[in-house]
Amino acid sequence: MHIVIFLAFAGCGIWLLYLERELLRLGFASYRWKRTEGTIVDYSDDSFTIPGVVLNITGVGSVRYQETAYAYQYVVDGHHYHSKTYCFGGWSEKAEAFYHKHERVPVYYNPKHPEVAVLRRGVQLGPLFGLFPIGGAILYAYLVF
Repeated sequence: MHIVIFLAFAGCGIWLLYLERELLRLGFASYRWKRTEGTIVDYSDDSFTIPGVVLNITGVGSVRYQETAYAYQYVVDGHHYHSKTYCFGGWSEKAEAFYHKHERVPVYYNPKHPEVAVLRRGVQLGPLFGLFPIGGAILYAYLVF
């Protein structure tokens, strides 16, 4: 029975990491990308509110998920590009961004494919969520076996 629990946690974690493999690949690759200046050309508020549990006196209330989508443009070797990718992660990583229209921002782009760019490079926490069940499986194995 213990091996089944271990395999369930480990398998779940591996499956979650597998699902996010492209975000992980791009996130790690973006550390080596070149930097240029870009300009925010548009933004939209994609925030939403759902019923949920909040940490306050009442305990139950609405939870607001803040997410703003940005469109930006940048120039590489005389060619103009547009992108909407803020980061290679989930909505929580995007929530902390706050730019204004026409604001100058650093843009990180793939030198082999300059049309692929991001405002916040690196691996974000969202795609790494699969490590938590794997860690739980390892801890379980350590305590039981």
